[in-house]
Amino acid sequence: MNAKLSRFSGLTLCVLFNLLTLPVVEHLLSDNGNQLGYSNRAVAQTTEEQIARSVYKKVSPAVVTVKDGKGHGSGFVVSQDGLIITNAHVVEESPSVVTVEFADGRKLPADVLGFAKGGLDLAVLKIHRQNNLQTLALATLGSAEVGDRVFALGSPLDPRYKDTFTQGNITRINKSDGVIQHNAPIYGGNSGGPLLNTKAEVIGVNTSIIGAPGKLNTGMNFAIPVSNVRSFIAAAKKGNLSPISTLKKPSQESEIVSISLNGQDINGNFSQENGFANLYVFQGKAGQKVIIEMTSKTMNPFLSLYQLVENAEGKQSNLITENDDRGAGDFNSQIATTLPADGIYVIEAKSSTGRQSGDYSLRATANP
Repeated sequence: MNAKLSRFSGLTLCVLFNLLTLPVVEHLLSDNGNQLGYSNRAVAQTTEEQIARSVYKKVSPAVVTVKDGKGHGSGFVVSQDGLIITNAHVVEESPSVVTVEFADGRKLPADVLGFAKGGLDLAVLKIHRQNNLQTLALATLGSAEVGDRVFALGSPLDPRYKDTFTQGNITRINKSDGVIQHNAPIYGGNSGGPLLNTKAEVIGVNTSIIGAPGKLNTGMNFAIPVSNVRSFIAAAKKGNLSPISTLKKPSQESEIVSISLNGQDINGNFSQENGFANLYVFQGKAGQKVIIEMTSKTMNPFLSLYQLVENAEGKQSNLITENDDRGAGDFNSQIATTLPADGIYVIEAKSSTGRQSGDYSLRATANP
């Protein structure tokens, strides 16, 4: 009996000990966990980090920097034998052969095979004598939705920053053309690079941004949807390409608008649909002092003033002056000049990069 009682008492003490110490142990574990940074949120973050790392490792070997000696952009491999997709505006003024540089430092020549028809901002390059390049998979049509997590990879600002990986979310999808708006940070040089989903699939080609003066990225970034990319690749494989870029040129993007030098505000807009430069014409007089101002809250304005002249070689436009920033810390543009002769003058209004989207206001005044 005493033995049984002893064993029973021991069992009871063990149970009591467990009941009493379990909350204490949990509390200690909780305290230690908090001190070490462990939490459910941390676990979730770790999962997100794992997804991001997985996407980067899968796609990095297939993303390239496209160089033509004058500038650069980004691109990505879509076939093992060397087809590369980029933006038309990246290579529209390039020679027929450009250089593509991979993340591991390899540099290979690539032919500019051609451009998309109909003004679509896509071009295709070809690396020869390749048969085992790593490629990017294209996402299923219609799989991208607002709120989805997305990733961008490319060479922003300078080729030295190749293989830069950023992330964000889809913030809008244009219902008319499927263009994807997102907030994964991209900059000049990212053009032609892929926009990816969490499966490391291409959902779009990064093409343009809306930037504000003094702030390189506002979180309003745009990508051509994968539906257009699929159609373009199919056309490229059939040889159904344009030999030259079909993007609108400044002279085609808008009509030349006649203005008066009376200080009236003129509102304008740049976009992928409307073009990235506007022209304004006025009749000037020799010795006339002209002030032209261009202001914007969503981009960095750039003004150029030309004089139209006619000689034995025909009609020509001579650059009189141009201006990027009005002053230190002021990204708006202003031209103040004295006209050299009677005649017709043209104002070209655009962004400093030539392809920023956004609204602006233009004003031109003159003193006799």
